[in-house]
Amino acid sequence: MKQLLTILAKRNSYLLLAAVIIFTTVFLLNKYVVSDTSAHYYTTRIQSDIQQKEKDFQELCKDSIVLQSLIRQTYDQKLLNKLLEEKKGYGFFIYSLDNTNEQKLLFWNTQIAIPPVNLMQETDVSRMVTLKNGVYVHTSKIISIRNQRYAIEALIPVLWKYFVEIENLQTEFASFPSALKSVSISAIATEFKVSSSYGNTLFYLQPVAASRLPSSWWMVISILVGVFLLFWFIHQVAHSIYLSKGLGFGLAFLIVVLVGIRLLIYFFPEILDLRQFELFDPAIYSTSFLLGSLGDLLINALLFCWITFYINRRFSEASIPKYKSQGSNTVAGILLLSVLVFITFLFARILQSLVADGQISFNVTNFFSLSRYSAIGFLILATLALSYFLLAQVVLKMVMEYASGYTYMVYIITATLGLAILTFTQNTAVVELNLFVLIWLVIFIWLMSKEYFSGLHLQLNVSEVLFWLFVFSFSMAAVIVTENRKIEEEQRRQFAEKLSFQADPSNERLLSIAFTYLDNDFLAPNFNRFRDKPTNLMLKDSIINKNFSAYLNKFDTRIYVFDASTNPAPLYNEEPVSYDSLNLIYNVQGKKTGINDLHYFELSFDKYSYIWKKEVKNSDSATVGYFFILADMRKYKKDALVPELFKQTRESLLPEYSMMYSYAIYSDGKLIEYFNEYGFPTDLKNAVLPQNEFDHRSNGGYDELWYRKTSKKVVIVAKKNNSFIEAITLFAYLFSTFLLLLVFYWITSVLVRSRLRWSALKKSWQFTIRSQIHSTIILVSLLSFVVIGVATIFFFINRYNRNNQERLSRTMQIMVNQVQSRLEKHVVFNDGIPFFESGVNDELEKLLQETSEIHGTDINLYDPNGDLKVTSRPLIYNKGVLSEKINPDAWFSLHVKNAVQTVKEERMGKVDYLSIYNPVRNEAGQVFAYLNVPSYSTQVELTQEISYFLVTLINLNAFIFLVAGAIALFISNRITSSFTVIGAKMRAMNLGQINQEIEWNRNDEIGELVTEYNKMVKQLEQSAAALAKSEREGAWRQMARQVAHEIKNPLTPMKLSIQYLQKAIDNNSPNVKEMTSNVARTLVEQIDHLSKIASDFSQFANIGNPRNEVFDMHEVFYSLSSLYEATDNLDFYWQPVNQRVMVFADKTQLNRLFTNLLQNAIEASAHQPRRKIDVNESLDHEFITISIKDNGEGIPEQTRSKIFTPNFTTKTSGTGLGLAMSKSIVENAHGQIWFETEEGEGTTFFVKLPLLRATN
Repeated sequence: MKQLLTILAKRNSYLLLAAVIIFTTVFLLNKYVVSDTSAHYYTTRIQSDIQQKEKDFQELCKDSIVLQSLIRQTYDQKLLNKLLEEKKGYGFFIYSLDNTNEQKLLFWNTQIAIPPVNLMQETDVSRMVTLKNGVYVHTSKIISIRNQRYAIEALIPVLWKYFVEIENLQTEFASFPSALKSVSISAIATEFKVSSSYGNTLFYLQPVAASRLPSSWWMVISILVGVFLLFWFIHQVAHSIYLSKGLGFGLAFLIVVLVGIRLLIYFFPEILDLRQFELFDPAIYSTSFLLGSLGDLLINALLFCWITFYINRRFSEASIPKYKSQGSNTVAGILLLSVLVFITFLFARILQSLVADGQISFNVTNFFSLSRYSAIGFLILATLALSYFLLAQVVLKMVMEYASGYTYMVYIITATLGLAILTFTQNTAVVELNLFVLIWLVIFIWLMSKEYFSGLHLQLNVSEVLFWLFVFSFSMAAVIVTENRKIEEEQRRQFAEKLSFQADPSNERLLSIAFTYLDNDFLAPNFNRFRDKPTNLMLKDSIINKNFSAYLNKFDTRIYVFDASTNPAPLYNEEPVSYDSLNLIYNVQGKKTGINDLHYFELSFDKYSYIWKKEVKNSDSATVGYFFILADMRKYKKDALVPELFKQTRESLLPEYSMMYSYAIYSDGKLIEYFNEYGFPTDLKNAVLPQNEFDHRSNGGYDELWYRKTSKKVVIVAKKNNSFIEAITLFAYLFSTFLLLLVFYWITSVLVRSRLRWSALKKSWQFTIRSQIHSTIILVSLLSFVVIGVATIFFFINRYNRNNQERLSRTMQIMVNQVQSRLEKHVVFNDGIPFFESGVNDELEKLLQETSEIHGTDINLYDPNGDLKVTSRPLIYNKGVLSEKINPDAWFSLHVKNAVQTVKEERMGKVDYLSIYNPVRNEAGQVFAYLNVPSYSTQVELTQEISYFLVTLINLNAFIFLVAGAIALFISNRITSSFTVIGAKMRAMNLGQINQEIEWNRNDEIGELVTEYNKMVKQLEQSAAALAKSEREGAWRQMARQVAHEIKNPLTPMKLSIQYLQKAIDNNSPNVKEMTSNVARTLVEQIDHLSKIASDFSQFANIGNPRNEVFDMHEVFYSLSSLYEATDNLDFYWQPVNQRVMVFADKTQLNRLFTNLLQNAIEASAHQPRRKIDVNESLDHEFITISIKDNGEGIPEQTRSKIFTPNFTTKTSGTGLGLAMSKSIVENAHGQIWFETEEGEGTTFFVKLPLLRATN
């Protein structure tokens, strides 16, 4: 075995050598060329990015023509587009400077951030600055144009860092979002210095963790190629072992090597460092050590699929172990069924855990909820299903062979084994799943055993493949739908319970943001200010205005402060509320929320409030006072920004923000609140109230969950029942994944078989007509899906943007008229130039809040210089998410181009939205403000509409694909059946029979081919007649020569004997009588020889007219064995099979066949001291093979090819018809005859005959 492995390794050494070269190259490059820590790598990248933008800024400062056009506002849209922050990657600003260095902003290219006034007076220098929304590099240059000084400044974003960390406002490096996992900005000097292009140090980086740089894409691809070549080498060696040693040895080698490599990666993960990839993060999916991540599951699934492919493609009936006793066969069958049941339950459990336990979305009804891990999940499921089917084919083929016709016992044993396993399973959810899986398994075995479905055929045609893909896609879709329903049911129950408590996590999130800065570090040093009435009121107003009114004004907020005396006394609180009353509410009535120190309490079922308590302590940990905040909810028609900008991640997003749910809340049977457009009743009668805590009810196409917390409180959460659509969509996804997996398998097998040889690769692309038709129709349907999908999505986007702009425009016109009439009263003009007095800003803010609530949208008001004056959402600007400057592109359209309206696409954090701007004019037509209405929900609505369309399109495409497959199958069968008929006729064409013409009534291309074929048949008949005549004449001549030759041989001694006798008579010889006797004996011998010649020719002539009958072939051997066993100097051994061997053939001819073969064997061994003849029988399913072995000298190499040729003989006498006649007898019996010989060792003749039946 060791020698064999050495030979095989040398034969495929080029694959192993290539893999080793790739691995070595990657290792050396990684260690000595690109070896780097993450901190050093990102330091270099961030510094290079900053310096590149600094140099771009310096080049821009040298372009006086551009600068003058920007200062004079004579630039056009094309130049502005080049200068916008989205294009440049940094903020660019131009200030005019007067004699006192007062700055006036003339141009800006971004609304994200504005440099603080008088930030820097130096020129040609850069430094790091920290603004409200992150860290920037600020650089400036002072220039002079026509005796006017200007400051040209740039803000290069380095790190986005907002006042709160949420999904849409994440802390990350501006140009390298993933860098924050490895480095952060350090407050102290480190070895990782970032310098400007001027040479000064900007800041330092520090490593977050001592981690290496993640592998680059080219390294990953190189490693994958190396792994592929290594596995290719292993596969080739395993295949060679199979060819030389058999399937068992090859499979054992493959399993041992793959398991060894897998264990090596498990216990030494640093070899490939897979944990650097998010795919191998246990947080996404993990159930055990072996399935520690989604990547581990994918690798294990692919390796298992490889093993099953290896078994399936090399398995044959000859590979099935045969046992003499039926008991052994039964035990083997039960063990195989046990393996099948166990694997079925295991795969079902993996499928269930992948859906239920992993952080992977399989909600196919929402296309954009799917991620790349969803695609990997579908790939894993398809791989496992394909592996299962291939393994089940082999296992069931062996089981059916052992069952020997008792198929019903297979079903009984399978069900018994499954129930036995379920008996010892304690997990109720697993038992429930496996019970249905067991039923499915019994049905699956029944389908596999039916010849109609060809489940046990190792080679399936297209229609059979599509059928089994349909079965597995439908089955897995059913399991996923069931698990999704369980998950959704649990989420809906939790949602109903949450609604019954009336707590809103989005409100809690906003309050947590407000409380961010109200910690002990702020309150303790400022607490004494609460003891003075003026500063008390001012400080409370400041906290409310900046921390609560700024947060969308969703709360009516009151602050209560008490000292730390024994009976805490109020410190100038507006309302006479005692400390004990608030403390009682907080500790007794209040219920905890997800925020520390924050409780909520119900005033009535439809009204609730939040209360927050803080015990303020000094540096000595002594209590100095108590701080309460009471926040009552305000109800608005629409909160446009809250659910989008401040939404949480998908894992914690509440269902109320999903359009799937509609809910209603009832108190004493009366509807007090509802969400979404669903027909909830306004009153609930006692008769319809649920008796249990939870109750499910169907109402049309909706499923209602009723939750009865108390006798007075009822919550109904309704969801549209889309299980059918979900199942169809899942089926489409799984079916498509199966097809992609099969295409991948086909490409891989082509590469492996061709060994990357171009000639072999070209041959693999030579498809049959049937395959060309299938692939053409299917590719056209897929291409149509892509084209229609892309075109329709673009159509949706354009139509939606157009409709949304029209809607915004109509809303804007109404709002402009309303705001314009009211603002004129609050705007003071100075020499015709409007400006906003600070004293009236509160009134203006109230005005915009009212307008905002009426129209359910946000409103911003800018002055003609582009400065924000009033906004209904001050949070965005107070906390630095956006600057207080208008969008420069919008300002150019309104101020420079004097547009009456403009719509721009804007971005805030990670939220994209449309924003519309309109000038506000006075009666004289003079612009004194710009009104802005952002539409934050447009992207969400568009995404939902595209998602619904894609789900519909995918379902439709799956249906079209199935129809296309059926049409392709029908058309290909219709076309190829014609070729099949023609091919069958051509195969049946024989010169020795009458060849029939093909009847074809259609005048098409195939008809032309048929016409030519019929012409060829007619010509062939003429040629056959001439050839037959020539052959008959030639045969007669050959036969005449052979007969003459054979007759001439005995006639010569006869003639000489008679002439010798005649001479003796003429000479009166005395021994005439004795001579006469000798001559007579000679004549008799020669006459017998002539008779044998005549008999041989007669038998050879009658070979083609057998008289077939059913008989036991052992009857022939019984008589022959008794004859030869009694022969002297001969060891005759006959080893028959242990059953009757019934054949349908000419008994006389078979007797002549084996007599001739045995006689030849005896004659071939004539020169041996002891002749030996071995006759053995072996059964091969529907055939029996008889071998006759002698111990003669063997057949010489030069005569082996002529052994079965008529008239050829190696003897000194004979007709040479014996073996030719034997070959004809075997062929007439539809069998085969061949021989194996070795000179000096002997010859073995084999005869293989078909069985009529084999019975005991």
